Amino acid sequence: MLPIVNLSEMWRLTLFMLRQAQHERKIFNDCSTRPVRPEPVEGRGHIFSPQMKKETYIREPVHSLTLSLALVLLFSGSGCDAPTSGPVAVAQSEPQNSESAAAAAPTTSAPHIVFAEPVYDFGKVEQGEQVTHMFRFTNQGGQELRVESVKTSCGCTAAVISEEVIPPGKEGTISATFDTTHFSGEKAKGISVYSNDPLQPVATLTLQGEITIEVAAEPAQLYLGRLRRGEEVTRSVDVLYDAQKPIDIVKVENSHPSISVQAEDFAREDKKGKKLVITLKKDAPLGRLNDRIMVTTTSQKKPVLEIPVFGSIEGDVVVVPPQVSFGVVRKGETKTQEISIKNRGAKPVQVVRIQNSAPDVVAEITAVKQGEEYLLTLRTKGESKPGRIQGEVQVFTDHPEEKMLTIPLYGIVAEAEQAKQ
Repeated sequence: MLPIVNLSEMWRLTLFMLRQAQHERKIFNDCSTRPVRPEPVEGRGHIFSPQMKKETYIREPVHSLTLSLALVLLFSGSGCDAPTSGPVAVAQSEPQNSESAAAAAPTTSAPHIVFAEPVYDFGKVEQGEQVTHMFRFTNQGGQELRVESVKTSCGCTAAVISEEVIPPGKEGTISATFDTTHFSGEKAKGISVYSNDPLQPVATLTLQGEITIEVAAEPAQLYLGRLRRGEEVTRSVDVLYDAQKPIDIVKVENSHPSISVQAEDFAREDKKGKKLVITLKKDAPLGRLNDRIMVTTTSQKKPVLEIPVFGSIEGDVVVVPPQVSFGVVRKGETKTQEISIKNRGAKPVQVVRIQNSAPDVVAEITAVKQGEEYLLTLRTKGESKPGRIQGEVQVFTDHPEEKMLTIPLYGIVAEAEQAKQ
């Protein structure tokens, strides 16, 4: 503790000492500018001798000491502001206890789940491998943590393998497995962990990485699109594998008579394989087109590669949409769908009649513009019993090559409570 001092008196003492220091400095400067000689000489009213020289060098530290004391008094007494007229006391703070500071830190009494590694990158794996990882977590709250449920995305499974109730400060573990059989390329699978943590009721975990395929098709499936009847179309698919591996393609085949497939040798960067040239012939029949190209290889992990091929062949008369789904219909209610039938040919086309094989659906045809456009209205019956709606509507025309158009129908009739679910 510093004593209580009178600042007015201290200021007067400080000013006196500063003036004294200035006076001593002046005397020192006057003496130091004269030459020093062993014999006495005259100079400006003073006799300078070796003895005086010795006294001059003693005055320099005296001047410095006086100035230092004045500055100490000035700064120790003034604080930060100008002097005031009253006594001032300076108090020394007590040292802080580390234990009391820790006790004052806020703590949470609620459970709190914290994962050490919420995202796991498994790098590169080959298709078909099972990726398994243990996600460890800690209850950093003050009450018991309860893991209520764990939900995963498609292709992934997860479960709590530790206790579902975790005391404060203790750890738990969630095991997650990703089946890569039906996936390729860079993938990320999410896992949602539901708990009684009020700040984070749902924690998200992630398994991510790249899935490689020993034998792959690019594209994996081929869509030919909506094609006009009589149009010949050619597309290609690349079947690739690692050039460093002893793999070969031994056979390529398909079943649709209007589709032909030819295989050519192909190489790209560090890959090699076959380029499949797929051609749709002009004589392809009207309607939906579905085929599968089967590629047989010497790979043990991928001995057979299947490539789906699909599309639709349209003629002069176009049906939009080509099929109808009513979805789920409540018992006692009706649902209506409309289908447009248009003629794109140069000659007019007449709709002769329609035939409906679905007993739960009423079909009506009306002409929007004779010979060019028609509207087919389909309506479910309100008295239908719960069950499936399944059948087709056949539209007969006078077109010489498109005499019948077939429209598939789908749907479900359910009780009111089942329809809500």
